[in-house]
Amino acid sequence: MELAEWKGHTMDELITPRMTIDNYTTRKAITIDDIGVGPVVVISWGGGVIQSLARELGAQPSEHWLYVDRQPFFTCKYEGKRFSLAQLPVGAPGTIMIMEELIACGARCFIGLGWAGSLQPDAPIGTLLIPTSCISEEGTSLHYLNRDVSPAPDTSLVELLEESAQAEGLKVVKGPLWTTDAPYRELRTKVSRYREQGVLGVDMETSAMYALGLYRAVRVCNLLVVSDELGVEWVEAFGTERLQQATNRAQQVISRFLRSEQLSQPPNS
Repeated sequence: MELAEWKGHTMDELITPRMTIDNYTTRKAITIDDIGVGPVVVISWGGGVIQSLARELGAQPSEHWLYVDRQPFFTCKYEGKRFSLAQLPVGAPGTIMIMEELIACGARCFIGLGWAGSLQPDAPIGTLLIPTSCISEEGTSLHYLNRDVSPAPDTSLVELLEESAQAEGLKVVKGPLWTTDAPYRELRTKVSRYREQGVLGVDMETSAMYALGLYRAVRVCNLLVVSDELGVEWVEAFGTERLQQATNRAQQVISRFLRSEQLSQPPNS
């Protein structure tokens, strides 16, 4: 089934993101503009990343954000462009729910800065990854795409992120990513099979984000830092200076990306 046919088959939602936003703004006696969502949104699942980017770029918290007490949200102008920074819940369902609401508020481009476990020996801890296709083993994307449609990023964003990394003197590795809802069911046999297939790594959000992007016709691409290695044994670097430095480098890529003059391009159709 083609994407257009799949959209037509499923455009009968009982509850829409816009309904949620309209109910919220009515209760608060505010407008959607008061929430302050920019057309470009950088999202992450680590509060430290969002707080750090907010300080660097002079972003201010939005007092009217729906999840103000739970999920930090900032907005500002940078290099003449208006954009937002949002910390989202770990995992596909919460991430996609809030991205839907951000789209209803005017977001049209999403860049995710997150982490992934590496399946490849030549992509050790600290490597920067850009997923260009996905193996979806989370439950959210199937509500947006037929199984015949593979979740994929906006190709222009892939190019811009890679160019931004190169301008910072950094290399990124591009390729397929495995997304799962069950990190404690990453079986040795499955890891081995996906490694042989050339899959770069595994995370919990990317395939659903790419599926949403295709379905809602918004631009989405993720930049992921390898935080752990899934080889014969599990090797992790959570909470280490090594991983923090790699994350800082990824933030530099995002900062340079935000200065790009090409961010105003329309999404892929």
